[in-house]
Amino acid sequence: MKTKEKILATALELFNKNGLKEVTLRQIAKAMNISQGNLNYHYKVKSDIVSALYFQLVERMNIEIGQLVQSQPIMSFLSESSLISMRVLYDYRFITKDLYAVLDSDDELKQHYVGLQQTRKQQFLALFTNMITEGLLRPEEFTNEYERLYERMNILGDNWINAAALLNNTESVVDHYHALLFEVIYPYLTEKGKEAFFKTQKLND
Repeated sequence: MKTKEKILATALELFNKNGLKEVTLRQIAKAMNISQGNLNYHYKVKSDIVSALYFQLVERMNIEIGQLVQSQPIMSFLSESSLISMRVLYDYRFITKDLYAVLDSDDELKQHYVGLQQTRKQQFLALFTNMITEGLLRPEEFTNEYERLYERMNILGDNWINAAALLNNTESVVDHYHALLFEVIYPYLTEKGKEAFFKTQKLND
């Protein structure tokens, strides 16, 4: 690994373990057995490291979601893509735990995150439309019902790691909260959709 990559890997481990606010550049350098001056040559301030890790997360998410088989059944794609997303977020959990503080301190990250959320919203709404067309999801019963469903799912998606921190940091926590998130859609499914839901659940067991 190059020095910059080692700095990011070390910082990620320390941020996840001790929290963003508690970790200093000096501690990162010490953990790497290098001088802080050497570290500062690559990253002048801690926020530069946070920014680099944020975009590293986004890139990894895009790569892993992009590797999914797009032609698989919609319910399976919804479950698998959300599970992958949550596993990646867990690997970079310090960002989600301190999400609003991270975004408030960096306008570039905030603008990127807001744009990312808009794109994600449109993708989910298109997915819901396809599910209605395929008879998996019932039609809306009031205006913007599925926009509001997405918003609830998004809030849970952004905050589950803080809830998980009160339990324990194991991979089973990801599976637990993935199930909670995936189940949010169940009351909106048709009978055909419910059959697909349980079929997907069996495949995940």
